[in-house]
Amino acid sequence: MAQPSLTKRSSFSVLTQPSGGGRTSGPGSGSAIASSSNSLLGPALGANTSGSATMLHSSTSRRSAYFESHWPLYAVDWSKSVYQRGLGRLAVATCTEDSSNRIQIMQAVPVSEQQQSGQQIPSLELHKVAEAGHAYPCTRLLWDPLSRSMIAGGVERLATAGDFLRIWEYNPETMSLRQRSLLANKTKSDYTAPLTSLDWNSTDNSLVITSSIDTTCTIWDLNTSVAKTQLIAHDKEVFDARFTAGNVDVFASVGADGSVRVFDLRSLEHSTIIYEPVSPPPLLRISTNSRDPNLLATFSVDSNVVHVLDIRSPGSAVVELDAHVANVNAVEWAPQQRNVLATAADDCQVLVWDVSANRSDIGLAYTENAEVNNITWNGTGDWISVVAGRGVQAVRLQ
Repeated sequence: MAQPSLTKRSSFSVLTQPSGGGRTSGPGSGSAIASSSNSLLGPALGANTSGSATMLHSSTSRRSAYFESHWPLYAVDWSKSVYQRGLGRLAVATCTEDSSNRIQIMQAVPVSEQQQSGQQIPSLELHKVAEAGHAYPCTRLLWDPLSRSMIAGGVERLATAGDFLRIWEYNPETMSLRQRSLLANKTKSDYTAPLTSLDWNSTDNSLVITSSIDTTCTIWDLNTSVAKTQLIAHDKEVFDARFTAGNVDVFASVGADGSVRVFDLRSLEHSTIIYEPVSPPPLLRISTNSRDPNLLATFSVDSNVVHVLDIRSPGSAVVELDAHVANVNAVEWAPQQRNVLATAADDCQVLVWDVSANRSDIGLAYTENAEVNNITWNGTGDWISVVAGRGVQAVRLQ
């Protein structure tokens, strides 16, 4: 079948992804995109400059670049290694309300697929190569951002947040995944509050930050396996924390108090509140821009709006993205482009935005058959993995 891909908004608004026996379009298919969004991403994003969308075959066709688990999925990340033309490995974690969750590793293998026109289109296959148990659901999962293994036997590290911070090792030679360490900052009562998220520093991969429902953020030193710094970050639960680009000391966080706060570990006496509207709803996730340490993106609970923030202009969003017609679940900046980010929502859509010059233009769109719970980019920024229900779909930008 044809390779699913994100397509330019020209002839079609969205690209529908069928699934065997399932619904063939999301609730916003053809109408969920705001009519005011009228610009397209340029060729720098790998867009299809012909302006046409390739529709998929019937729902009985096999889905390309797709993996389906036996359980619902949530956490996902694409390895940043350059193994196999930069496609690397994809890790996902199940999300069930018990203590028998799993981490599953897929190898992304490049292939070519023939479309109806006879044209060979680059695609990939996802082959499960390893699996391990994880007691409770992962709230976030990340590969080591500085892993650059290109030789057989090169071990890659993986971090997960949930009941504890866990560090894993994947050995591609033996196709084995094992837990290397479990990190917990216990109090006098031996109670460890659940972790809501984590971020791995892209400059110094010995540093990992975690956020927790106990209002704290903790910086971990993986060389010593101890907490380097812990601070009370918010007035209520902290739901996410991310390092800013190219910095080992500055991070941003969001939480149930509805504020976005920026911290500098060199001066912990105070934080900078860059966004806190009146009577704010909880903010669920934050994404920092890998190309610009000043740009952030966040969204609140039960909202279809993503707020793009600039640390240098606190107080209000510089851009608000409101084309989704249901609650947003994920936002991630593109790894190689300063002005591009992707959003995913309960309207079954993934939208790729160009926010250059304070615009809010949708360039590419993709529709799934179910609510999209999470997304992640590969290291080169030409693929996005889309988590919906029990499946993860790799989607190529074109």
